[in-house]
Amino acid sequence: MKRLKIGILPVILAVLVLAACSPGATPAPAAPPVATQAPVVTQAPQAPVRTAPAPVVTQRPSTPPPVTPKPAEAFSWAGKTMEMIITSDAGGGTDSTGRVVASFLPRYLPGNPKAVVRNQPGAGGVIALNSFYLKAKPDGMSMIQVSSSLFAAQQRARDIVQYDTLKMPALGNVGSSGGLIGIRKGMRAKLTDPSAEPLVMGTRDGSETSNMIPLYGREFLGWNVRWLSGFAGTGETMMAVRRGELDLFLDGGPNLKILMEEGVAEPLAQVGRFKQGKFQRRTDWPDVPVFEELLGDRKPSGDPWTAFMAGILPQVVYKATLVAPGTPDNIVKTMRDAYAKADADPKFHDMLHKVFGEDYQVDVGEDTEKLINEALQVSPEIVGYVDSLLRKFDVIK
Repeated sequence: MKRLKIGILPVILAVLVLAACSPGATPAPAAPPVATQAPVVTQAPQAPVRTAPAPVVTQRPSTPPPVTPKPAEAFSWAGKTMEMIITSDAGGGTDSTGRVVASFLPRYLPGNPKAVVRNQPGAGGVIALNSFYLKAKPDGMSMIQVSSSLFAAQQRARDIVQYDTLKMPALGNVGSSGGLIGIRKGMRAKLTDPSAEPLVMGTRDGSETSNMIPLYGREFLGWNVRWLSGFAGTGETMMAVRRGELDLFLDGGPNLKILMEEGVAEPLAQVGRFKQGKFQRRTDWPDVPVFEELLGDRKPSGDPWTAFMAGILPQVVYKATLVAPGTPDNIVKTMRDAYAKADADPKFHDMLHKVFGEDYQVDVGEDTEKLINEALQVSPEIVGYVDSLLRKFDVIK
């Protein structure tokens, strides 16, 4: 069996060689070329490389370039009606000043609006100013005429006060050179007689600057005086003097002159104009002594005199005209300009002369606000001293 297998194998190989070499044989087709690819190298996954986060650079905000303010938008009152609120009844200095301002200021506003006046007395004007401060629209269509007593009430932080005049733009002010204390005729001897019936001083609510002279007169000069409160304003007070219900009162001058002509009253003392560190007599009342002269060597010093000065100071802002808090700057400026133009009108001063006499001063805009700031910058201790006197003599409870 082994021999047979060996013999057949060479025969088969020979046959195959001959067939391949025979001339008529058809060559087998060549196998198509096989494209060879580069071997794919598979790399083992590498551990992720941790990179620190890029630092966050905080830049300081750059200062913005200066902004050129746009010109204020023009505002016109054409075809409109303004309202002037007066914080007293008719007939007094606050009422007269408000009516003069309401008459002249609109003439110099763009559009020349009309103006109506509304008196709103009550609690010395506090009710009216509270309402105006809280409710008036800041649109330049309303203004309010106030007196020095309303700054005194804020200075003393009375509970009833809800307004802040420091937040109310001021248009202007007619400043007093100092009021006068009038006394009913025939009453002067009783003023220093402790056995006599006390003279009656009229007041609204006790907070007015008009109380400072009789208050210090009683404390340091022994004046025989008591207070009667509840008077709405000067007009009502003057009528009470005529009826014999009041013996002492404060006035800017004109009403006192009328009562003098009627034979009802005479001047007792004046606050005076404060110049060069002391009070000086008004040029239109040169024969009436200032209260500081009456005090003489009994003039107090230290806190009591500082308190007197603080109590008198609001009178410098005697009759101020304010507008609603939040009134736009362009409207405030236009109204202040109108007040300044009224101040330059001789007819405006003709009217003021009838109210205040010859010795008064008009302040406009920011000058008025400066006076208000000075009047209200008083320490609680100084205010407390005045309040202690008011309570001591039952002026306030």
